[in-house]
Amino acid sequence: MRTKSTLAKAVKFVNNCKFIFSFKKNIFQKNIFFVLFFLTTTFSFAQIENVDSYLTKLENTGQDSNLSHLNYLLYDLQSAVYASSGVITVYGEHPTSLFTDTNSIKNLKSSVSLKNDVEIVTIKIEKTTDLNQSIDLNSFSDFGKLKYILISSEINSNPSSINNLIKNNTSKYILLYRIYIGQ
Repeated sequence: MRTKSTLAKAVKFVNNCKFIFSFKKNIFQKNIFFVLFFLTTTFSFAQIENVDSYLTKLENTGQDSNLSHLNYLLYDLQSAVYASSGVITVYGEHPTSLFTDTNSIKNLKSSVSLKNDVEIVTIKIEKTTDLNQSIDLNSFSDFGKLKYILISSEINSNPSSINNLIKNNTSKYILLYRIYIGQ
């Protein structure tokens, strides 16, 4: 959904800027146009969204079943896997949630055996040094039902710094973030 709207905006932008290409001497303007176009499309595909804004968007667009299901995954008690510092703890038989930290992500493929029903992964950022780690989305390729990845920051950070952690984003997952400071 996000890709289509971004693509539509890019096409409209190109159509509105056709006059730049009508002059042979506007090389400087052409170069600026290509740089801006490249930056616009590059950054728009790798964006994460605030979880509260995403829930509001679902509500405003009438996607009630998606809204209620995501609210269930975020706020209701359910079976879950906790993977932190090399320790895996499972609560329930068919966990739908995985809670982990940035240091444990690279070991998830081999350490978590109950992957089939996980629909949401919550990744905690607890220390400033966690912002130096990367979140490789290929680590979640074996999670068949995974749809949402929530990055929950407990330190002073911003969406841009959280977005920079994401590696190998194929737009397969809905990337959300939440920043809790001092709670």
